[in-house]
Amino acid sequence: KKLLSLLTLSLLIGLGVVKAQNQRTVVLECFTSTTCGPCASANPALDALISNNEDKLIAIKYHVNWPVAGDPMNLANPSDVSSKVTYYGINAVPYSVGNGTWVGNSSSVSQSLVNQWAAAESPVEMRMTHYLNDAQDTMFIVVMGRALSEVSSNNLKLNVSVIEKTMEYATAPGSNGERIFHNVMKKLLPRPSGESIPALATGDYFAFKYAWALNYVFNVDELTAVAWLQDGQSKAMHQGCKSSDNFQPFYGKQAVISSVEYTKEHVCTGTMSPYMVIDNLGSETINTLKINVTNNGEVIKTINWEGSILPARSERIHTGLLTFDVAETNNINFEIELINGAPDEYATSIYALEVKQAELVVNKSFKLYIKTSDEPQLNTWEITDANTGEVVLNGGPYDEPGKIYTEEFDLNGDGCYMVTVYDNSNNGSGSGTMSFSLKGGSKTLFTCANFTNMKSNEFSFEKNDDVIETAENSINVYPNPTNGLITIE
Repeated sequence: KKLLSLLTLSLLIGLGVVKAQNQRTVVLECFTSTTCGPCASANPALDALISNNEDKLIAIKYHVNWPVAGDPMNLANPSDVSSKVTYYGINAVPYSVGNGTWVGNSSSVSQSLVNQWAAAESPVEMRMTHYLNDAQDTMFIVVMGRALSEVSSNNLKLNVSVIEKTMEYATAPGSNGERIFHNVMKKLLPRPSGESIPALATGDYFAFKYAWALNYVFNVDELTAVAWLQDGQSKAMHQGCKSSDNFQPFYGKQAVISSVEYTKEHVCTGTMSPYMVIDNLGSETINTLKINVTNNGEVIKTINWEGSILPARSERIHTGLLTFDVAETNNINFEIELINGAPDEYATSIYALEVKQAELVVNKSFKLYIKTSDEPQLNTWEITDANTGEVVLNGGPYDEPGKIYTEEFDLNGDGCYMVTVYDNSNNGSGSGTMSFSLKGGSKTLFTCANFTNMKSNEFSFEKNDDVIETAENSINVYPNPTNGLITIE
């Protein structure tokens, strides 16, 4: 399964917070393998140390593919492990990294070192929680933090890891005899290099929500998540935290528009009918929202929504039909004005979308290039009259995954047209691996990459019989090469 489209948000606006002492949670990253004999000797003491310090540290174990390949926990996600091996320059196991800067044999990690790392005050407080969807096949993680004092680095990285607390095999999966493994890294979110965060002034706040489609999980009840804020260049840790059922957001009323789906980047009709994804990052259940949609500063629709969004949960809200006068550039903003009748306690959430006026194509033939998804048998496309909805042309499905297919077509009637490509993989969720582009003559009108479910864009066409395109003209440029005069014949 693929990583779901990420639902992310970053809010970084100054807010006065009284500086207070804040305990640092130690981050211990361990490198091990089922084919490493010394790992089997070092892990019992290391696991005991981790267990005895649950109140002051988080641990992540990366399983490498050496000294002999075949560790099943590495095979489940080798790329994320490899990224951390490279990042820390690890060339032996068992090795550990403490608070990002201490690197040594795992057997050398001691209680005194943990106490030393934990003694330093942290400039950031962090909180997080996680939950599974009803189908128990997707994990959602919410993590947030607030600066108690300035963190001036411009290389801050927020790292999130899904871990399985205990994995127990019936028989040893490797040559070193180990059967039980703890704190196994399953996935690094949103990517192995983490989420970039600007430098933090006192009171600055950040919040993110991620989703992961479960993969190679022994027991969903053993899943949890941890996070850490790190300087990406010096590798020094600023804070770590672990998921908690007693999650308490920093604010009561706090929500964001994390994404807007089913939009168009090019229009000639001046209409869209998108969905907004609202993340509730506050402690209050959201029952009402007032959302304004503007185009180039003018309100085109006000949405008064009623329902229920629990803390840390999300909701897809349909805007209904949006109609606007098409300018060359349309800056469409979706803004949450009120949450439960009052403003956001931290900052107003605005999702900005730029929409261009559709290209006019005169007397040209078209080429639609489609790169299929992992399930090409579910990939289709259609050209419709954007004003009437009548399907003019359609095509697909396809046979080969990841292949670029070229569809050539002509249009006879003037008007505004819409091309829609469908990636109805995975029961409609889409795999996020499909792309397409449209050419009118030799000009690329638009390109849409790595979308899920479906994507639409519009273009204008004019059939002008007085304009004849001849593709047989011969152009000769000489002399070639030259750095002087040339002749174009």
